[in-house]
Amino acid sequence: MSTSGSIKSEQPDDTQNTFSDVDIESGANLAIAPKRTKKFIILIASVAALGGLIFGFDIAGAGATFVMGGFKHHFKWECAHDDIGCVGASQGTMDRDKGLINGLFGIGAAIGALLNSRLAEQFGRRITLGLSALVFIFGASIQAWAPVMEVMWAGRIFSGMGIGMLSMCSPVYIGECAPEHIRGALGTLWQLAITIGIVLASAMNIGLAKLDYGWRISYGGNILFAVILILCLAFMPESPRWLAAHGTEEQVKESLSKIDSEVEKLQHEVEEERKLGQAPWSEVFSNKNLMRRRVILGFVLFAFQQLCGINAVMFYAPDILNTFFTESQAITGTLVLNTINCLSTFITVATVDRFGRTKLLTLGGMLMFPCLVACGILSVAEQTQGVGYAVLVFAAIYIIGFAFSWGPVLWIVIPEMFPYRTRGKAVGICVMSNWIFTTLVGAVFPVASTASLGACFFFFAGAIFVAVGVVYVFQVETAEKTSEEIDQAYENHKPALKRKDW
Repeated sequence: MSTSGSIKSEQPDDTQNTFSDVDIESGANLAIAPKRTKKFIILIASVAALGGLIFGFDIAGAGATFVMGGFKHHFKWECAHDDIGCVGASQGTMDRDKGLINGLFGIGAAIGALLNSRLAEQFGRRITLGLSALVFIFGASIQAWAPVMEVMWAGRIFSGMGIGMLSMCSPVYIGECAPEHIRGALGTLWQLAITIGIVLASAMNIGLAKLDYGWRISYGGNILFAVILILCLAFMPESPRWLAAHGTEEQVKESLSKIDSEVEKLQHEVEEERKLGQAPWSEVFSNKNLMRRRVILGFVLFAFQQLCGINAVMFYAPDILNTFFTESQAITGTLVLNTINCLSTFITVATVDRFGRTKLLTLGGMLMFPCLVACGILSVAEQTQGVGYAVLVFAAIYIIGFAFSWGPVLWIVIPEMFPYRTRGKAVGICVMSNWIFTTLVGAVFPVASTASLGACFFFFAGAIFVAVGVVYVFQVETAEKTSEEIDQAYENHKPALKRKDW
């Protein structure tokens, strides 16, 4: 087939028998094609997911420094035995510093996510992934070097900006390169990489806590992963969907031949996207294709992901457990929780394409809610080690619920919600929401938990209860659907207390 301005179908050898007599214009015979996947697409998704590894390392690394002696002595939270004339910081000062270390990171991330929605459209996904890693390296270097707390705060803003840029671009890049039948599983790699980074940093924290300079590695050790990401990007193709709007026909065909065995099907979608072009900001907030409703829904879902308390629990786990246990026991307990978090994410890899997105979100929320209520009740009881072990158990079950649902699934479903024409801008807004509420929860939690840890858990329980209701009533199923089919699903969806697709 050859038409003016269209993409010509040229299959590489290893996909020669995948289709026969395919009509790209009409999409005929696409439904009966075998579902085969090139190993290279798995490598592409894994490289892009390195951004999640960087982020996960920061969550566990930075949070654990709050109970490290070297960190507390360096920033005068506590006085070393040989530091004559030192005056330790008050609890209020330490709560402020903890809140700003977490909160400024979130502010930077929100800025980075919104900024990158423009950069990713203008310069492409691959280039902006590299730029994001460079921004992170700059910020992490400042953190690791920080001589005083004010310099640490500046580093947190820039490192957060880099992570925010990565969190906007990586899931979009993975989703645009992935075939539909494994798009969910590959999208899960972002969250899986986060959990692996958390476990790695938690394991290292046990040894780093014994070193006066260990906290510097906790803040700067993930620079290594950022460098690896930049080096690997040199061999990665650009998103064919971005090239459809900005590149040449030859560039699109070259990218398609590298990443997908379902070449004709993806070519058909890419050709349609080329015709549509890019959308202005006004269209993102218009009623066309119910875009305004979709953006609001995505914004709200990512807000609930943070309001359910996961980053407060994960980031401040050493502090929370230190209420019941010694510092070394708290760090070890945190490693146990983080390992459970990582292993539970594999549930999503196996089920997200089989059972769909909305069912996992609903089931996970139903598991998280009673665990948060239980932690809230236990937190107002007498703070003994027995109560501490009970909190640890319920926290572990809560993390399992989050790890197979609200953690990975939203990073899959949010990019799927939007047509390519508006995807970059819309996802940027939704990811910005995630970081805004990460900032709010992270900044408020140290003070709020000091006042009443139990009240914090009850608030998180209420948030996930409402979140499950929002998903059940408003969110359509996007698993194994093309962009056009997802558009149609939103057009046909009528909010109701009984879902017809269940």
